[in-house]
Amino acid sequence: MKVSELAQKSGWQIFSQGEEREIGSGYCGDFLSNIISRAPDSCAWLTVMNNVNVAAVATLIDCACIILCEGVSPDEAFAARAGQLGLWVLGAQENVFEAAKKVAAICGV
Repeated sequence: MKVSELAQKSGWQIFSQGEEREIGSGYCGDFLSNIISRAPDSCAWLTVMNNVNVAAVATLIDCACIILCEGVSPDEAFAARAGQLGLWVLGAQENVFEAAKKVAAICGV
C-alpha cells in the first residue's frame, strides 16, 4: 500500500509529504541505534521521538514514512528537515501499539 493511501484511510494528520512510497512492513521504536540496525527498508516507522535526528535516521534506513504517535508533533527543526528531504511524516493520536495495529490492518503487513 502507498503512504498516501495509509494517510487517507487512517485519517492521520500529514505533517509532510514526500514522493509516493510503498509500505513493505512496519517497525516500532525510539532507540535510534536500534532503528538503524534493525528497521527494514520501506517500513512505516512508528515512534514518539520528534526531533531532527529522526529525519536523519529515516533517510539512513530508507523508510517509507514516519508515524509520530500519541499526538506528538515534529519540532521545528524536524519539520523543516523532513520537508527538505521529502519525507512522509504522519501524526497519530493513538499510542504506538494501537497505531501499529492500524497500520497492519490497513496495509496488510
